[in-house]
Amino acid sequence: MTNKQQPILLLPTNEDTTGPYFPTYFSDESYEDLTQIHSGVIAGPTGQHIILRGSVLDRNGKLANGVLLEFWQANAKGIYRNPSSENHPDLDPWFDGYGRLRSTTGEYTYRTILPGASKDRAPNITVTIFSDGINRIVTQIFFANQKANEIDPLLKTLSDQDRKRLTAKYEGPSPDGADVYKLDIIMAGDNETPFFDDFLS
Repeated sequence: MTNKQQPILLLPTNEDTTGPYFPTYFSDESYEDLTQIHSGVIAGPTGQHIILRGSVLDRNGKLANGVLLEFWQANAKGIYRNPSSENHPDLDPWFDGYGRLRSTTGEYTYRTILPGASKDRAPNITVTIFSDGINRIVTQIFFANQKANEIDPLLKTLSDQDRKRLTAKYEGPSPDGADVYKLDIIMAGDNETPFFDDFLS
């Protein structure tokens, strides 16, 4: 190599089952905040804004070295956007319920609205996780202080300890008025988060 030639250095993608990350929308920041539509658009979804944050940890309690999280939820009135609800009067035209974020450190912060209670369910967000050494795992996140938690059919089948592992703790309001919730997701080992087969919404 001559002095005029410069080496081409590219940052490697994470060594996991979801890379390389293409197309570019896999890291589109608009999927990390469902309370905004696009810059310049004044409208937005109805409902209480929330910030869901936490860490994804491996079996040793260390931050996952690269993780992709996909979120799926109902709107503030408990209605999911899917083919069966396309004519539902309570469908929110400014909210599609799907989010995604990639974290290279294992820590995540996701902004959305608090989902409403759908039929026979407590408010929850389904999360699909992709990371190093796993194909995909799926769980649901519930929220502290929701009355419907007591009658949710999934939570009722779990032990008290497992229910706590799926329930995000309320940390108070953010400076802009969003309610902040925290939940760490442990992928394996002691205190493992309960994971399930795919959920039908």
